Amino acid sequence: MEERNLDLMSRNENTRDKFHTEVIQFDLDQILQHFIETVDMIKLQFHIANELIASEKRTEGENIWRAQIVFLASAFDFYMHEITKYGLCKIYDEKWEKTDKYKNIQISMERIEIALKSGGDVDWFLEYINHYYQVITMVSFDSVKDQFNLLGIDLAAVADGAFYQRDGEEKTKDKLKRRLNELFNRRNIIAHQTDRKHTNAQIMSIEEGIVQDYISDIEKIVKSIDTEIRKKETECTLDIMESI
Repeated sequence: MEERNLDLMSRNENTRDKFHTEVIQFDLDQILQHFIETVDMIKLQFHIANELIASEKRTEGENIWRAQIVFLASAFDFYMHEITKYGLCKIYDEKWEKTDKYKNIQISMERIEIALKSGGDVDWFLEYINHYYQVITMVSFDSVKDQFNLLGIDLAAVADGAFYQRDGEEKTKDKLKRRLNELFNRRNIIAHQTDRKHTNAQIMSIEEGIVQDYISDIEKIVKSIDTEIRKKETECTLDIMESI
């Protein structure tokens, strides 16, 4: 009787197709440009609001201002999502230091199998974090602070960069918290309550200056975040070069 070879057959290597994602990994310049483009479009709406008010359509003009607040919150939210994907991929590629929150990201076995079949490519991870975070709003102070902790971004440095003033009466971190929460809360009232108070259904007052101030402060915050991330990039690159 012919003997059968019971040895396990060696597994063919690199025979499975690697995972590819349609999610684009933008660089910092592109991420910042997306925000700037959106804010520029928001600013153009001031002209429309002013024309409506000049033609005695005050309510319609005020609604333009309200829409600007909603779009501004969305622009900042999208910016935070983009830097989250950017920073997490940097950590995954071992170009940024791992944070405790990064180490505790929960991933299903299905995703782990995809990762193993991908041979360590970042595509599977980019796809995963894009899907995971796309339903999470990142406008309130607490949500932004959580993302900073996840990515290893210095919250105090961001606050100082955005709001430091010599002899300022309000601490920069307190102002960062206040302004983010004010934008987040006003956006929610507009989007979910047509800007009416729950207590008496009265429509909240709004002026162009309120919108201008929101835009100015969010621009300062984004500029400061971008500055801190670029500092982090430089520091991490130097650390890698020194370790070689």
